[in-house]
Amino acid sequence: MATLSQPDRQPDQPDQPDHADGWAARFSPTPVDDAASAGIWWPRSRVLADELGSLYPVWPHARGRIVRVLYSPPDWDDRPRAVPVPGGRVKTGCFPRDDTRLLVLTTHDGERHRVEVLSPGLSEREAVGRLADAASGRVEPSA
Repeated sequence: MATLSQPDRQPDQPDQPDHADGWAARFSPTPVDDAASAGIWWPRSRVLADELGSLYPVWPHARGRIVRVLYSPPDWDDRPRAVPVPGGRVKTGCFPRDDTRLLVLTTHDGERHRVEVLSPGLSEREAVGRLADAASGRVEPSA
């Protein structure tokens, strides 16, 4: 069974929610064999430049280093061209059409990974349930 990803955890420690800070990572990868989606992400705000850096530490290393991020403009209050992330900056761009609640992450090997974006205003109960379902492979992300 997959687990929720958490930053700064030891490899032998199970992933656990950080209740004092909501969910520390707020990202749940889907099983690797799920070609439709790489996971679900629950950002804290609608400011992509502030939020994108928190996705990097929890992105599964086996899926590759993220080098570009495409986003849906209606989901964010800003429109950055590049965002500082751990280890440097990543180029960002907008979809030519509005694919609401979606990021497409391109990794260094050219692979594209779709990540569903949950609304920052979603209740913690609903968001945590969606993250857990995605990690276990029990739910398909919505379009």
